[in-house]
Amino acid sequence: MPSRQTTLERPRATEPGTTGFRPDIQALRALAVGLVVFHHLWPTVLTGGFVGVDAFFVISGYLITAHLVREFDRTGRIRIAHFYARRVRRLLPAAFLVLVSVVVAVRALVPRDRWADYAHEVMAGALYGQNWLLVEPVDPARVTAVASFWSLSVEEQFYLFWPLLLLLLCTLRAPWARVVGVAGLGLASLLWCVHLTGADPGLAYFGTPARVWEFVIGAVIALAGTRFTLPRAVANAASLLGFAALVGSAVHFTGLTPFPGAAALVPAVGTALVIVAGTAPGRQWHTELTSSRPVQLLGGISYSLYLWHWPLLILMPLAVSGGVLNLPVRLGVLAAALLLAYASKRLVEDPARTWTPLVNGVRPTFVAMLAGMAAVCLAAGSLLWT
Repeated sequence: MPSRQTTLERPRATEPGTTGFRPDIQALRALAVGLVVFHHLWPTVLTGGFVGVDAFFVISGYLITAHLVREFDRTGRIRIAHFYARRVRRLLPAAFLVLVSVVVAVRALVPRDRWADYAHEVMAGALYGQNWLLVEPVDPARVTAVASFWSLSVEEQFYLFWPLLLLLLCTLRAPWARVVGVAGLGLASLLWCVHLTGADPGLAYFGTPARVWEFVIGAVIALAGTRFTLPRAVANAASLLGFAALVGSAVHFTGLTPFPGAAALVPAVGTALVIVAGTAPGRQWHTELTSSRPVQLLGGISYSLYLWHWPLLILMPLAVSGGVLNLPVRLGVLAAALLLAYASKRLVEDPARTWTPLVNGVRPTFVAMLAGMAAVCLAAGSLLWT
């Protein structure tokens, strides 16, 4: 990883308050993953591209909360098991594919004295506890090809408790009480994050409690954002300011920026402004670009692209250039990551999410999840047993 901060979905716009596809959010995904990937490939050019992960956290908080609250308001309940099953079908198949691919590549390319590191981190990635392995400082020379799974681990840990908390808050009759309850949790997390950034930067960056507030920003928008609609001019100004905040922080932040801390408010609030602005009806200044096919395609493969780019960045130089990460290798990593991401989306992500034997019940999904985790852990364990 270049620094401590390294991190390591032709659409139609929807009207405010609808539950349809949001091309502006898809574009935010595209921008977020683009910032992360470009930062990893050219860290001295885009020094703060790690803020793309913060944007992903806000987006996830918004989308998940909006879905769960709509379900409660429509049916009077939240089907927790079905929520977890959807997350499993959406996220785990592609992640398991990447983890197993890394194990295979490690056997062919990585010196044996590093196999134990990989075994432990692949297991942690499969069990979504990767972030806690990185809390303590890591020798840059020993960073593995699955270190980027830390942010996926934070997200999955958030998903474990969030539906239960929302279910409790949704029982409150007053809608404002939901917002106050969620916002209070977010404020506590933010204060804890600011404190830890100075006291224990590793725990602040990789620890889930210090990251909850970013999900909460998105959640608050989901709970309160559809109750008002910005005038078109205000929405355009808000989205412009939001994109500027996100891109500006990616350009100006560096590995020396105390992060996350209060600095993370810049990309997080910027992402929130774009999401809020998207509730306004009609086209905005960015609609032609953000709704274009290339941007929407990149947003659609953003998850798989995030999964593949870091393992390729670490392992491809070992295969083709003796470990040297020169310009041709960087461009090769980018091309390979894009191709693998597209293939994974078409051949793994989408089929697994809609496969009838899994969709028809939660039990088959959880059985498949346990089997997949066991298979990945066994594959990783083989690096220790050899």
